[in-house]
Amino acid sequence: MSSPHIIAQTLTATPLPDASRWCRIGGGVWGDVFDLGDGTALKLVRHTGGIGSGVTIFDGEVQALARLNGLGGDVRTARLVASGLVPQGRHQLAHYYGWIRMSILPGVRASAALADATDEQARNSIMQRIGAAAAQFQMLSIAIAARHAPLPNLTHVRLAQIAEIVPDMAAACAEVEAVFASGAPHPFLHGDINAGNVLLADGPSADTGPHGVGFVDLGEAQAGCIEVELRHAHDLGGPPQALIDGYCAAGGPPPDPHRLAAAFALNALGTLAIATLGTVKELDADAARDRAKEALKALG
Repeated sequence: MSSPHIIAQTLTATPLPDASRWCRIGGGVWGDVFDLGDGTALKLVRHTGGIGSGVTIFDGEVQALARLNGLGGDVRTARLVASGLVPQGRHQLAHYYGWIRMSILPGVRASAALADATDEQARNSIMQRIGAAAAQFQMLSIAIAARHAPLPNLTHVRLAQIAEIVPDMAAACAEVEAVFASGAPHPFLHGDINAGNVLLADGPSADTGPHGVGFVDLGEAQAGCIEVELRHAHDLGGPPQALIDGYCAAGGPPPDPHRLAAAFALNALGTLAIATLGTVKELDADAARDRAKEALKALG
């Protein structure tokens, strides 16, 4: 599927540049991303992947990109160029639902930067920088959200879906949702700030502020408690507390400890659900269940 000539044969009817120049530059559970060679990228979104459906992931990302309109400055998002549904009858792309063309953001993925970091200080700096960018994003997005209809509360939706996938965790999902009910929702969260969705424009540096940070993969954009934005703290690849410190130092509201524990539990339950679905072969269902139990125990 990553072969340029196959893509050229199957998507030539869409308003895209010369497909023979496409180069796959990334991908994940929900899709694949190609460099079109003209400063833009094409994301193909699958019908199925993780929790939920490709329809909602596609619609959510297109909506978020359109509203953000290519954030610039310290925190950046891609500019939406065009989007559409994958034409029917192209059997090579039958498992893809839609396509999104957007500008390419410069930078090194935070996952690579953290993996290459040689000491704890370097990892601390990167984590603080991501946290600071998350706070800055929320400050910018709250004004944008005021001009549009509300985004969905995906945490509520995801917990219901997790309970269906892992029925014996239904009570735990209800417990997590009850904790989140105590917090006032922010109107526009990124929703999935993991290390693969963060780009550092100048690579690793001693800077701990939000300078030159790009956020990609906005399919989980949502309204929700600010603690949800920090849910990946334990799996980013650096010290979790450094992420929270950077978030607070940049003006983010101090996270409520109980809701933060609920966010970590939400993340662990989500991983368990994906492991149960079997769509990410690297995930071990037994290990994911153990991690979910630990997160729920910490929730109290």
